[in-house]
Amino acid sequence: MRILVPIDGTAASRRAVRFATSLASAGADVHVILLNVQNRGTLGLSELGAEEPPDEARQAQRASDKVLGAAAALCREAAVSYETMAETGPAADTIARVARDQGVDQIVMGTRGLNSLTGLLLGSVTTRTVHLADVPVTLIK
Repeated sequence: MRILVPIDGTAASRRAVRFATSLASAGADVHVILLNVQNRGTLGLSELGAEEPPDEARQAQRASDKVLGAAAALCREAAVSYETMAETGPAADTIARVARDQGVDQIVMGTRGLNSLTGLLLGSVTTRTVHLADVPVTLIK
C-alpha cells in the first residue's frame, strides 16, 4: 500500500506519520511518501509583486528539509519504507496532483483547527484536499 502523508511540521502531521507507520506494524505492506509543500504563504512572503526573490527556492528547500527530516526519523524508527518529496505550489492542489502522479492508494493527513470564521473565509487545505483527491483521505486529529 502506497500512502501519501503531507507534512507541515505540526503535531497533527506527526500523528499522521505515526498512523501511517502503524499500518505496517498491523501487517500491511506499506510504503510512505512524505510530502512537504511550500509556497509564499508558508514561507511568510508577500504575494504582492510577481518577482520571485533569488533565494526563495533555497528558502523553500531549507524549510522542506527541516520538516521532512523529522518525519523521516519517525519512519526509520518504525522500520517503514519511505521516500521524501518537496514541492512548491498551492498546498491542496499539489497534494492531489502528487497523489495522482505517485499512484498512491490513500492520503493520510493531520487536521489543524482553523477557527470557524477563518475556515469559512479561507477554506482549509484539508477540506480542499478531500474534494480534489481521487483516493481515500484519512484525517488524523
